Amino acid sequence: MGRTIGVQSEPITSEPLNALRYLPFIRRGFSRGGPPLHLTLFVTGVCNLRCRHCFHWQEVAAAKKGPSLEEVRSLADSAARMGPLLWVSFGGGEPFLREDLPDLAAAFGRHGLRHLAIPTNGLVERTQHELVDSILEACPRTYLSISVSIDGPPQIHDSIRDLEGSHSRALATLGAYREQARDHPRLGVGLIVTLTRENQDSLAEHVEELVREHRPDNVTINLARGTALDESLLEVDLDHYRELVATKERLMKEGVLDYFDFPLARLAWARDREMYRYVESVARRDDVYLPCTAGTLSAVIFEDGQVHPCEILGKSLGSLAEVDWDLERLWSTSKAEALRTTIDETNCRCTWECAQADNVLFQPRKWGSLLAESFSK
Repeated sequence: MGRTIGVQSEPITSEPLNALRYLPFIRRGFSRGGPPLHLTLFVTGVCNLRCRHCFHWQEVAAAKKGPSLEEVRSLADSAARMGPLLWVSFGGGEPFLREDLPDLAAAFGRHGLRHLAIPTNGLVERTQHELVDSILEACPRTYLSISVSIDGPPQIHDSIRDLEGSHSRALATLGAYREQARDHPRLGVGLIVTLTRENQDSLAEHVEELVREHRPDNVTINLARGTALDESLLEVDLDHYRELVATKERLMKEGVLDYFDFPLARLAWARDREMYRYVESVARRDDVYLPCTAGTLSAVIFEDGQVHPCEILGKSLGSLAEVDWDLERLWSTSKAEALRTTIDETNCRCTWECAQADNVLFQPRKWGSLLAESFSK
């Protein structure tokens, strides 16, 4: 592989994916206290694009440096002391611009991380696939999902991404990943699309074209959010969002889109269907509410170590830089507890899909309907 992965706390041996490994997480559906199960870590603000719909554009413009490898190891070790992690997402910037990405992944993988998700614009062609091989080698018990971002047909995608030819390059990367996944059962390759004002008239049709031609494992649908570089892109007709979600559901029912291949994947798909419905209801300002688990089951860690409950609220539980990147020391502080109380008392709700997916999955009253849906494909 041409890389040396950092010292591991456990032997590197491949382990088959097993549904029993998910049992420790069930009890968190009944408890508001305890460790996080899901972390989003912004590993860098450096990016090779200036996407007009990016909510993180200020950090990208500043090329904000991400945490050091030692800081990430401290974070991962402290999270492991608190309890096992179900899901870690690496954000950016462009994560694959960090050549030590396998070492960052290994920091969590050596503790038995179940899922690692990495979105990418697909434009780091020189090293991306070598890095993926190294991540899979370093994390033998982790399911790795890579999602390549596409924002519509070529002309629209290139306009939103502000780079001519970026659409064709991203699709070439997607195809190479699909070939790579043939040899790696723990690698899932998907598309990630963000609905904006500029692409809303054409995105559903283009997604169907891409799915039928390239056969990704999944399509992750995002609704443009936050304070985008070009805020006009946030003005979305939600009927188009519903159309896009319906297109994904139809492709899955037809068997053209299979979803990721890991234990309990059917349950995850049922969760996603419910999550999309809830996101649309929140965006339409309907009178709906799911208790929010952000800051309780999940956290977002920005490049400088600020820990937020989510990407939207703009409030911090505290800074890891002040506690030597020890999440355990920060998690139960009075400041963190006060922010969780505020989230509960204000019935906080937003359209960030990752938080809403957790909210759906870890509500015991939803489990019956989720199980029923998971077997009705």
